[in-house]
Amino acid sequence: MMDGLESVVFTGIPIAYLLHIIISLVLTIQILLDNKLPQSSIAWILALYLFPYIGPAFYLISGVNWKRKRIVQQRPEELFGTYLKPALDHQQQYIAREYDRLDNDVVKTLHMNLFSSNALITIHNEVRVYHAGEPLFEHLFEDLRRAERTIHLEYFIYRDDTLGEELYEILAERCAAGVEIKLLVDGFGSMFTLSPRGKWKLQKAGVQLRSFLNPKNIIGAWMINYSNHRKIVVIDGKIAYTGGMNVGREYLDGGDRFPRWRDTHLRLEGESVGLLQSVFLADWMNSGGKLDSLEHYFSMEAWDPDDTGEGPNLPAQIICSGPDSTWYAIQHLYFNLIANADEKVYIQSPYFVPDDGIKTALETAALSGIDVRLMVTGMPDKRIPFWAAHTYFHNLLEAGVKIYMYTGGFLHSKMIVVDDMIVTTGSCNMDVRSFFLDYELNMVFFDEGMGREFSREFEQDMEQCTELTADEFEKTGILKNLRNSVCRVFSLLL
Repeated sequence: MMDGLESVVFTGIPIAYLLHIIISLVLTIQILLDNKLPQSSIAWILALYLFPYIGPAFYLISGVNWKRKRIVQQRPEELFGTYLKPALDHQQQYIAREYDRLDNDVVKTLHMNLFSSNALITIHNEVRVYHAGEPLFEHLFEDLRRAERTIHLEYFIYRDDTLGEELYEILAERCAAGVEIKLLVDGFGSMFTLSPRGKWKLQKAGVQLRSFLNPKNIIGAWMINYSNHRKIVVIDGKIAYTGGMNVGREYLDGGDRFPRWRDTHLRLEGESVGLLQSVFLADWMNSGGKLDSLEHYFSMEAWDPDDTGEGPNLPAQIICSGPDSTWYAIQHLYFNLIANADEKVYIQSPYFVPDDGIKTALETAALSGIDVRLMVTGMPDKRIPFWAAHTYFHNLLEAGVKIYMYTGGFLHSKMIVVDDMIVTTGSCNMDVRSFFLDYELNMVFFDEGMGREFSREFEQDMEQCTELTADEFEKTGILKNLRNSVCRVFSLLL
């Protein structure tokens, strides 16, 4: 009996090991064919062979190049082209007509956004900017209470706390009044924040609830590394909100961990609302949601760029990006803005783990005499990206980039302003996860008034920052440097 058991153990180990080698070889070929950055490819190949079974599983979950495949069936940028084709056809006409008046960098950015993300140029927009949660949720809840027809909400995190309960009461009341309410949450982001009881309450009240890549089913669990990081609310197809804030008490007062939560969010009226509606509908369908008539939601009035009627004039584009997008549109946008700056670049991001292109663009801009300022949080919520960011700071400081650590609370704002002419803000951090793994959405504004407003807010935030110097990094101990470098290696496993 013992001899038989020893035979099973003896023969089982080689078979398992052989399978591991075969799988690792196949995945090695896949990694080489993906043509990732050399250091990223080497990191993945080492992980395959140094961590038996775990390495291949981790690659299949987070390393597959989904640009060659499809995670979702309907991408928002494709929906723009399908249902808003007449507006798309006007883009080149608008650029040609305004070419002599527009700054050349603006024209290049408009072109790039259009061709990389089908980003329509909307002209008639009204925007209100929020830099804190209290006024944002006050106005959002007022708009929700006045909803008459539809409320569509999409959040990475929906938390079962006092703020989430207040939102639930509003949604339940509007459902009772006959308003159609759809709520989409990220399957992983809200896995531990929206309880089964909370979901049951919402559904019982009449809210249609879906999870994006639900980790409780096989496909969702396999795709758990690809999160929907977007934050969108569309009310009656007329008012929209987007930006960096989710639903949770911490967005009001910092929660239990931080004295304050500094963020950026937008309230929009005008033509761009129809585009945000289309992003929500695409994400809803990709999450298994049903729509009786898609055209019903595309009620944005046809617009003519030659229209000289009265109304707000704020040129804007909406940029979507995801792991299976044709182009990493927001990463391209960030690179383009930094590389084409003439005078200054102000950047806010809670996490800073850039790819080589963004890092080189920042160094080149600073070496060229551009005023480049980077602000990151000095009170981290996640240690690994915080430590990894420090490995980039020394070279940036040597190149002339000014780096500020925000210590007034947790800095969650994602923003770039260039030459007081172009502003982008939204859900996308300046890190490789946001660039290549998550589904993100940013607004881009082409307006000096908006640029000056964001620049002033950045300079006010500097008063609550500690500026870093290159001398500080010379004093960092070897153990901390090693820790930071190990964290940086993990950031390359894409």
